[in-house]
Amino acid sequence: MKRITHSLVGYDRRTESLAEEFDVPDAVLPKAKELARVPADDPEAVMCYPLDALRARRLADMLEARIDTERRDYFLEGFAGA
Repeated sequence: MKRITHSLVGYDRRTESLAEEFDVPDAVLPKAKELARVPADDPEAVMCYPLDALRARRLADMLEARIDTERRDYFLEGFAGA
């Protein structure tokens, strides 16, 4: 079975291109899923979930990451690894 990894991902609002990405460690994942409002039918959080500015900043604080919610839209994203 492939391992799912998670990231806080920011996309530039003007260009819609990937602007930044921060790994979400397993220890932070339960709170990240709560902030992203991941539904019970996606227990591994494999989908992409939008975060409003407040929730994105809260997750970024837990990751000790600096983000720009004025210029970027943020998501919790799951990725299937090897």
